[in-house]
Amino acid sequence: MSQQNDSTEAKRMDDIGAALAADEVKAYLRRNPDLLTDDPDLIAALVPPSQSTGRNVVDMQQFMIGRLQNHVRMLRDIQSDLIEASSLNSLAREQVHAATLKLLDARSFEHLIEYTTSPDGLARVLGIRAATLCIETANSVSGIGIRGVRVLEPGGVDRILGTGERCKLAPHVRGSRGLYGNMADDVHSEALVRLDFSPVSPPGLLALGGFEPDQFHPDQAVDLLEFLADVVERCVRQWLDLPPAR
Repeated sequence: MSQQNDSTEAKRMDDIGAALAADEVKAYLRRNPDLLTDDPDLIAALVPPSQSTGRNVVDMQQFMIGRLQNHVRMLRDIQSDLIEASSLNSLAREQVHAATLKLLDARSFEHLIEYTTSPDGLARVLGIRAATLCIETANSVSGIGIRGVRVLEPGGVDRILGTGERCKLAPHVRGSRGLYGNMADDVHSEALVRLDFSPVSPPGLLALGGFEPDQFHPDQAVDLLEFLADVVERCVRQWLDLPPAR
């Protein structure tokens, strides 16, 4: 009789322990709702193969299938965006490479400036409305400089870009006549990049004006823009026999 009572008491204690353990597991899952979502192997072990459910019973299998389907759709959307971005970047890369070869083929400094600033030169290759080359001058009057280079007042590059900034991309702008001249009305976005020609020369600015309001915007990568600016800097430096900037 004593053994039977001991067995009954042991079973009761086991039941109590199991209930406490189950309550602890439930409490833990409530505190960490993403646990099952982040561990598909655990779900596979816990969820029964049957899809039938009784009344007031949550169908975890259908829930997880729905979550996985949403995740797959999200991944497909991301893949589509990456493919589209890759195509656009490839096009931009080809344009910049073509422009670089033209800059390197310049037969003289005048030819370099003409190609950089002409609507049929750099702007056409890049698919934009205008490209402008600017340089600061000790003269306080800004405007059109010699050989088609636009002149900025001292500190003009920092004023336009921000002190020490290299690049600025802006959508939905009204083109500045000080930068783009008679093409300003057709400029609706712009990419601006600082040019450091040499320690012995003032800073410059390469201004690219886009046709479309969102052709340039701050979310775009600037590596190709900086590469193009580096090429322009080196070409100017070589033709003018300037010492390296750095």
